[in-house]
Amino acid sequence: MVGTSGDTHRHQTTLAAVPTQFVGAECDKTSVKTLQDLPGPKGLPVLGTAYEYFRKGNRGQMHKVQTNFHKKYGKFFKERLGPVTNVSIADPRLVEEICRKETKLPLRPPYESWVLYKKMRGQNAGVLSGIGEEWKNARSVLSQRMLKPKVVSEYTGVMNEVADSFMDRIRLLRDTSDQSGYIPGLVNELNKWSTETIAAVLLEKRLGFYDENVPADAQEFINSVISMFLTGHQLMVFANVHKALGTKVWREHVRSMDSIYRIAETLIDEKLNESKRLAELSHDEFESATSKGSAFLDYLFASKKLSLEDIKVNTTEVLLGAVDTAANALGFAMCLLAQNPRVQEKFHQEVQEQYGKGKHVNYNDLQEASYVKAIVKETLRIYPVLPINARVLTEDTVIGNHLLPKGTCILFNNYTMYHDESYFPDHDEFRPERWMRKGHHKEWDPFTTVVFGFGGRSCLGRRVAEQELHISLMKLTQNFWLEPTGETIQPTLRTILTQKEIPVRFIDR
Repeated sequence: MVGTSGDTHRHQTTLAAVPTQFVGAECDKTSVKTLQDLPGPKGLPVLGTAYEYFRKGNRGQMHKVQTNFHKKYGKFFKERLGPVTNVSIADPRLVEEICRKETKLPLRPPYESWVLYKKMRGQNAGVLSGIGEEWKNARSVLSQRMLKPKVVSEYTGVMNEVADSFMDRIRLLRDTSDQSGYIPGLVNELNKWSTETIAAVLLEKRLGFYDENVPADAQEFINSVISMFLTGHQLMVFANVHKALGTKVWREHVRSMDSIYRIAETLIDEKLNESKRLAELSHDEFESATSKGSAFLDYLFASKKLSLEDIKVNTTEVLLGAVDTAANALGFAMCLLAQNPRVQEKFHQEVQEQYGKGKHVNYNDLQEASYVKAIVKETLRIYPVLPINARVLTEDTVIGNHLLPKGTCILFNNYTMYHDESYFPDHDEFRPERWMRKGHHKEWDPFTTVVFGFGGRSCLGRRVAEQELHISLMKLTQNFWLEPTGETIQPTLRTILTQKEIPVRFIDR
């Protein structure tokens, strides 16, 4: 983790030395305070507050530990976590202040374990792990196939196909489990759905999760991604020490990363061998051949804006970043719909009236599907897949009338803000109508809802993820009525907010 060193309070920068754009007109220059003046937990020597996150009862609950700290120290506090000092924020006004002052190369700190791994393997950084110009160049190229609505609309075909296969799989597992509609191990099935979808989008290839004999490498890829995120979270503090000592968690992290890149490289090479023909095309022929959104790798290869190694690294990082995120968002949405029959019935009626059962959901359909969009937004508010986001200040900056030095790691506590009664009344209630404009809409401060991030460092896969969630939820309500099993939802954080089981029963419509 990137952050300021433990002796940050001795930083000698004066307000006069800070560039104007990092001060702001709202700042009272006569009363600017320092990082040292912020409240926060004292912690222990060397460890800081690290013990709070790893002791029994708090493991996997970093988002709740942070929320408790906010209750005690306010919406703006400092915390020494091992060798670094972080600043935690749960105030949309301060989040906006930071975002508005970002430079052209905003810095989101990658896990130190990722940095150490790539250095050990001599591997380039990608769009998730990179910083500076290296990150900017990769993002600008990938965004041509990930963020343009017209391009993303071309992915609806494969997303419908995978969603239909997933519905058939749910029905098969439900009927063979003999547990009154409950499906044990559904979390893994959700990961299969998300992996099959993103592979179909990026590689134009079905991995075979819905074939009679599932390829071993396909399941290994999912298992390795889960392990990588879990161990990466465990290595959040003192990763260099774990590496030096060769601890079990470090060895598992390396094994997982090696597996991810080995499997992804094999799949990518298969596709790139088909793409090489595009390198010989004229400009007009190339534009025509890659005009459809499905030509993701074709575009990367033939545009010649990334090296072959960078194409592989970046495609792999997009693949691994899409497995857990979409899968857990869909799982939480299933749980919330099952627990809220009013919402579920309203959603079903909208889908039936507009689309009917079994219809292919195209891009134009999705433009009119307001309620499913509200359901996804409300799901991500209650269970944000990324409950804590982060930035590292690239310049000495005044935030909240405090001068914070360059290198300070800022934590945006999304989970805390989403469950703050002052921002979201009845915050524990699942009410998609919060996001509707007809009679219920309130103009929410956009900086309380930055689940996909903001600006240049916002989620590259946001449009793809939202589209696959919308399509699959619409297919789900066409096929099944969801009922709760009575078990509680038990979220745990391992970089991504996850759960071990989906306590839902599937009843045929």
